[in-house]
Amino acid sequence: MSGWHRAIAFALTAADLDLGEQQAPDLDLLVEQLSHRGWDADALGEHARAAAAAGPWPHPVPDALRAGLGAAQLYAAIGDARERYGLEVLTVLPPSRRTRLDADERRLLADVPPHFGRT
Repeated sequence: MSGWHRAIAFALTAADLDLGEQQAPDLDLLVEQLSHRGWDADALGEHARAAAAAGPWPHPVPDALRAGLGAAQLYAAIGDARERYGLEVLTVLPPSRRTRLDADERRLLADVPPHFGRT
């Protein structure tokens, strides 16, 4: 058993919370555990925006908390938790209005290897 929820919670909050041992992440239980410790969706959203303005967010999980957890599974679990809280994208930007390529971009598009098959 591993501390899945402890590692995920650290990534979201930067706080090392004692959330027990789990064989696999359970998002419903994690949300409940975080809520009981004062980390509801609003608190996490405020923390995420403030942390992202100052450095990386989600917070890097220390090696000691990642021990025994698969890297890909942990990354996916953190992503699922972010989605659950509506924090997968912190800033929504409008699409670019620029539609014309400049001279450098046209040159790069025209630059192809000799074997590309242009005739």
